[in-house]
Amino acid sequence: MSMGDSRQNAATSDEIDLFELLRTLWKGRYFLACFCLLGITLAALYAFNAKEQWKSVTFIRQPRLEQISAYLDQRRAMARVNGNQLIDVSALTDTLFNSFVHEVVSIQNRLEFLASTEYYARQIQDVTDVIVQRSILEDLAKALVVERYDKNQIVPYYEISFTAETAKDAQAVLSDYLVWANDLAFKRVDESFNNDLDAQILSRQTDLLNIDFKLKAERRNRIEILENAIQTAKLAGIKDYIVGRQTVGTTVIELSDNRRLFMLGEKYLEAELQTTQKAPIIYPPHYFEMERELELLIPLREYDVKTLSYWLWCKPAAQLE
Repeated sequence: MSMGDSRQNAATSDEIDLFELLRTLWKGRYFLACFCLLGITLAALYAFNAKEQWKSVTFIRQPRLEQISAYLDQRRAMARVNGNQLIDVSALTDTLFNSFVHEVVSIQNRLEFLASTEYYARQIQDVTDVIVQRSILEDLAKALVVERYDKNQIVPYYEISFTAETAKDAQAVLSDYLVWANDLAFKRVDESFNNDLDAQILSRQTDLLNIDFKLKAERRNRIEILENAIQTAKLAGIKDYIVGRQTVGTTVIELSDNRRLFMLGEKYLEAELQTTQKAPIIYPPHYFEMERELELLIPLREYDVKTLSYWLWCKPAAQLE
């Protein structure tokens, strides 16, 4: 056999007999029809029974100044009492935002929040098995996704999303979670501020009590000294004060010495005793300064302030294919 005949036979063997193929397909026409019908049926069942998936996405970053203005006013009010100390606004926004992010990314917080939602209640309304309920809750927590930002971004932000069966549920759960996490984060930051505020109030109240105690103790001590001096003056028969100093040779008697007060005379000592007993205590200027500071600080405890620890923008919920 020549080389040309071999090539021609090979080409002939590689050709498809279309008539034979059609006969084969015709013989299996019922099988093919059943297979196509099965595929269409399965596709229809999936289309009618498959749950829709909607994803709601939001982006967050540090709060703007106007969002924390009320909280900033409270901080500045306390700073004015402490000598007009400057408030580091950048550090405050960092603290608020970092606290918020810490609460948002916590898987434990996600589980706790979702367990209290109406959406989760609907998901388990026909489920009695506790293990299955827990599995559903964990699946929902996985659907609540927090993606950290890329450090190379010009404006760093976090992307937070939630996937649910309807757009309304996706948006509602995500929005409620952000509010819930913000309240939790602000509570922790504000608790630190309130602890500092309480410490300053307590410190001043303690100083006032100490000053008051010291001055009252000094007055009681002075009254006792005067009473003893009067008794001594009576025994010595000294009615009036004659001279402040008496020099006998080289001896000088100082009447400022408590042991020599009786030499002032009974009459003078009685007058000073009555004045000491009845006159109001004279407090130092520092005492009244602290009283004024307390008047400014104590109302801050009742300062009803709310703030957002983040700034956000949202994307409309989109259906997943």
